[in-house]
Amino acid sequence: MSDLIHRLAQRVGIPVPDPKTMGLIGTGTCILVTLPFIVLFYLRGRPRFQHIPPYRERVVIIGASKEKGVGQALAVAYASRGCRNLLLVARDEEGLERVRQKCISEARRAEDWDMSNQVPGEEEERKEGRVEIFKADCTDPEQVDSLRRYVQDRWGGLDTLHICLGVSALKPLLGVASVDPITDLKKDGEGHRSIHPDVRGLESVKDAVNRASEINLTSTALILTALIPTLQTTSPYPSVALMSSVAALLPAPTRSIYASTKSSQLSLFRSVAIECSAHSDSPNVGDQQQSPKRSNLKFLSVCPGTISTSFRESAVDGGDPGQPLSDSNVSVESGKALTPAYVAEKTILAVDRHEEGIIVLPRLYQLATWLEKIFPSYIHNKAKKKYNYGC
Repeated sequence: MSDLIHRLAQRVGIPVPDPKTMGLIGTGTCILVTLPFIVLFYLRGRPRFQHIPPYRERVVIIGASKEKGVGQALAVAYASRGCRNLLLVARDEEGLERVRQKCISEARRAEDWDMSNQVPGEEEERKEGRVEIFKADCTDPEQVDSLRRYVQDRWGGLDTLHICLGVSALKPLLGVASVDPITDLKKDGEGHRSIHPDVRGLESVKDAVNRASEINLTSTALILTALIPTLQTTSPYPSVALMSSVAALLPAPTRSIYASTKSSQLSLFRSVAIECSAHSDSPNVGDQQQSPKRSNLKFLSVCPGTISTSFRESAVDGGDPGQPLSDSNVSVESGKALTPAYVAEKTILAVDRHEEGIIVLPRLYQLATWLEKIFPSYIHNKAKKKYNYGC
C-alpha cells in the first residue's frame, strides 16, 4: 500500500516521507483526532451509574422545602431522571408537599427518560417514583434518629445524601449590636452615635451566633453522625454532598456570622471525610465477623457564590434581605449570581462521577480563593465593593 502511495505521489510530483515517518504521522493524527472525544467522555461520564442506576438510587435531600431553592432543584432533577427512592426532609411540611408535587409532575413529564421504565413495577409508580416527605427539625437528636430509622426501615439503606439546610446572616458583627459605624445610625440620648454596645446588643450577637451555629453546624454534625454508618454499610458507592458557600472560603463584610458558621460547617465536613477514609482503608476496623465492611464514602462540598433564591430571607440577625434575586436579573456567565438549577446540575454530575473534595461555583471564585492568599488586600477591597460596605 505504501509503495502504491509512493508511485502515485511521484507521478504527481508530491514529495512523500518514508513509510516509517508516515506511520508516525498517521498514529499522531489518530491520537489528536480521538483525544478530544476521550477528554469529553471523561468529563461527562458518570461511572457510578454502572453500580447504582438512577432508578435504584436511594436519595435523601435535607433542606428541600424552599421555593426555588437548591434543594428543590435537586429533588426535581432526581425525579425527572427516574429516581424511585427519593426522600425530602425539612421542617416545613407544607413546603415539602409542594416540592413533592412538583417532583411528581416532572417525573410524569420526563417520559423520554427510558431508564426508569426498564425495571418491573406498576406503570403509575414508574412515572411518579416514590417521592416521600419527612418532617424533621435536624437540630433535634431524637428527630434525626427517627429519620435514620425511617430510611433504614423503608429502604434498607441509603446511597446518596444531600445536605442543603442552612440560615443566613446579613449584618456586620457590630451591626448586630446596633453600633456599626457605617451601617448603623442609632444615636444615644445626646444625639451622638453610640460606639459601645449595651448588654442588649451583646445578647443579640449571642442569639444570632447561637442560632446560626445550631442550624449550620450542629444539625450537620447530627445528620452526619446518624447517617454515615448507614451510607457506609448499605451502599457500594455511597456519597454525601454538602451545599456549602463560597463564604466558607473567603471572608466577606456583613457576612461575619454567616461566613464563620459556614466555615465551621465545611471544616467539620472535611475533617469527617478524613476520618471516614480510615474506616474503609483500614482492615482492622472493628470485629470483621460482627461488623459489616464499610464502603468508601465520598464527601463532596459545593461552594457556590450568590444564588438566585430567597435564602437571604432566613437571616437570623434581622438583616434586610433587600431586593430578591430573580432568574431575569442574574447571569451564570457574568458570575453575578447562579440559578438553583445550574448548581443542582453541577452537583449531581459530580456525585454521579463519585467525586470528592470542593467544587467552587462559578469557577472564577476558585481563582479568588488563591488570590486571597497572595493579594489579600485586593480581594478584601473587592468584597467591600460587592457588599457595598465602606466603599
